[in-house]
Amino acid sequence: MNNYRKFLKEFDRKLENYFNQHKEHVHCKIGCSSCCENGDYPLSQIELEYLMLGYINLDNETKIKVQKNIKSIQKGGQCPFLIEKKCSIYEYRPIICRVHGLAYIISNNRVKVPYCVYENKNYSKVYNNGEITINPIPENLDTPNVLKNFDYGEIRNLYDWIKIKLS
Repeated sequence: MNNYRKFLKEFDRKLENYFNQHKEHVHCKIGCSSCCENGDYPLSQIELEYLMLGYINLDNETKIKVQKNIKSIQKGGQCPFLIEKKCSIYEYRPIICRVHGLAYIISNNRVKVPYCVYENKNYSKVYNNGEITINPIPENLDTPNVLKNFDYGEIRNLYDWIKIKLS
């Protein structure tokens, strides 16, 4: 886990540069949580283990709120770690959450844009009908590509991981 923590520090520095490069197109802020309210949240086994370390470190009141959210979790629904429109495990969040908000290159030179582009938020002024008029981040920031140097285990969405743990 120490190697993963070191990797995340370096990765977060890289992401900070990417977010700064695109700051005029990225409008993420505390309280804007639509990306956390609807999604599949794919994460790898190593990310799940790290996320659970964050959960263990929560205060008891927050743990109870998360547990309540977990009991009512739905596929494609709200992340159970979203409490009062804030991520309760922010430091421990998975790659999908760290990169959300950025437009970046994926396979075959296609561009992946954040979910909120369709809500007139990030990149909405430079994205139309599947075309982006600026240069996206020139790196594939999808989880398998980012974690390619790790034995990251299986990737599942958070809903499926939780259902496995509860069964």
